[in-house]
Amino acid sequence: MKTIILSAICAAWLCASAHGQTAAKPNDPNSVSYTADGTHYRLICVGDKVPQLFVNNMEIPAARLNDYTAMVAKLQAELFARQKTKAGKLSAENEKQLNQIVNDLVASKIVQSAGSLVSFRLDRGGFVVNGQKQSFAVFNRFRSKYALTGDQVYSFNEK
Repeated sequence: MKTIILSAICAAWLCASAHGQTAAKPNDPNSVSYTADGTHYRLICVGDKVPQLFVNNMEIPAARLNDYTAMVAKLQAELFARQKTKAGKLSAENEKQLNQIVNDLVASKIVQSAGSLVSFRLDRGGFVVNGQKQSFAVFNRFRSKYALTGDQVYSFNEK
């Protein structure tokens, strides 16, 4: 059975640096807000960096985060659950895109059938199918159709 391997890099989603900010954007996937008893909390977590906590829009120094351990844990749990849900949705969308690419490869007669496809890689540097680099015209057509931008990569490898 073939397994689709996706390498869609969402640098802005997972690796955006939030340090140095005093307020996150309203829909920032790396932040979460909570208000209780008139106190507003905002937590910003990026990767494995020390989280930033704002209480009533004032940043809490990293040395004082231990004073807010319970609140940080609560907000991190909510943020990580939200990020996990979003990642699952992105994964399903990307799997659908990969299946469409496979169907287009067959329809374009680049491969005889989905079963004859061993691998492909579509990124901004080119398009390689079963180890053969595709022409610029084919690459450009697939790049345009699948809105390939930045560091995004679609890849498939038979396992």
